[in-house]
Amino acid sequence: MANPEIQILQFGTGNFLRAYIGSMVQDLNESGKQLNICLIQSTSGNTIAKLAAQNYEYHLLVAGYKDGHKIESIQKINCVKDGLSLPLEQKKFFEFAHSPHLKWIISNVTEAGMVWKEEGPFEKFAESFAGRMTQWLYRRFLLKPEADTVILPCELLPQNGELLKGFVLGHSKNWNLPKEFNSWIKGKVIFLNSLVDRIVPGFPSHLDLPLKEKDPFLVQAEPYALWAIEGPASVRVHLPFLESNSEVILEEDISGYSLRKVRILNASHTAMTGHGQLLNIKTVGDWIESPERESFLLEMIAKEIIPSLNLNSDDLKKYGKEVIDRFKNPFVSHKLSDISLNSISKAKSRIIPILLDYQASFGYYPQKLSYCLISLLLFYLRNPDKIRDSNDIVLWFQNVSKNQTELDNLKLSLLHWLQLNWDAAFDLAYTKLTEE
Repeated sequence: MANPEIQILQFGTGNFLRAYIGSMVQDLNESGKQLNICLIQSTSGNTIAKLAAQNYEYHLLVAGYKDGHKIESIQKINCVKDGLSLPLEQKKFFEFAHSPHLKWIISNVTEAGMVWKEEGPFEKFAESFAGRMTQWLYRRFLLKPEADTVILPCELLPQNGELLKGFVLGHSKNWNLPKEFNSWIKGKVIFLNSLVDRIVPGFPSHLDLPLKEKDPFLVQAEPYALWAIEGPASVRVHLPFLESNSEVILEEDISGYSLRKVRILNASHTAMTGHGQLLNIKTVGDWIESPERESFLLEMIAKEIIPSLNLNSDDLKKYGKEVIDRFKNPFVSHKLSDISLNSISKAKSRIIPILLDYQASFGYYPQKLSYCLISLLLFYLRNPDKIRDSNDIVLWFQNVSKNQTELDNLKLSLLHWLQLNWDAAFDLAYTKLTEE
């Protein structure tokens, strides 16, 4: 039987959700509520087994500055009570579908995991996250249709809740599931768009902490933590997270929060990643400690990213300044190699829309952002063994890097992955990069 203590299924065992959702739920429990999490691992590895060996307990280090004040605290996270690994533990996963106690499903399968994938027959366990959610929800429809089900995706994609709902309905159609199930999905299951904003560099290997020896799952995060959830006031009753110590907000439209975060913070992270690794720079702090690179980033945000946004410019400038301060957090050692995970899908969702919007407004592509994007592709071409991406992307770059000249391959990779017509920004960026 499903663990009756569990109210939350969390897809994702990585540093981010453990530092983000784990902290919020822990806050609620310490204030008198009783919410517990089951972690779901969908990737290869033995994370769940290792966490189980320490009773799923771990520690969160929050370090940095907030409102000008230094913050350095350690919180014990013991709200995780169970875990399972897919596809191995399908039975346990499906048992939660008829649990009356379970209410929330939270996910961070990354932009690379929140995609449409054609699946086999319904009886075969799906390979994609959306396919598995459809199979789980169908069992819940059959066994516990009256139970509340609130789904909160945390992937950094626009309208992530609506996107997942669309995938579920698409799989339902392909599997010829009953129309009553579709009506239940549309009328009873609550899919909410949400935006997450917190820098979580992971294990603080650079800090002198005795706790590191005792807890291999110790995770570090900055003090800043925003969760913007989109929905009507009526769903407030379904969102206890609003009462946590983090900044959790419910608004009818969060598109402004989402757009500024993805384009200013996330695009900047992805932009500096390829460039930094190309120059053998290890961390965000190392990258931005150079006055020249800090000035480069400030200009890129002010003159290329902000002009691509149709939002309040004063708010955007304030947020941009906060982002730079967060990047410079002296307690954080955020590895560029960690940020580079699934960089091609990140570039498509974070950088390419800025390039297109800027080009539509000004008639040409922005030079600094183009320079960073080309840096990323050059790093992939020169170091295919260091690519942290899906198999098809790794194999493509391994193959193309063996053919023709670097310049030809770079242009080919732009066309293949990004499908853009490039202009003078390409030549300027490539010339500068080959001179470094």
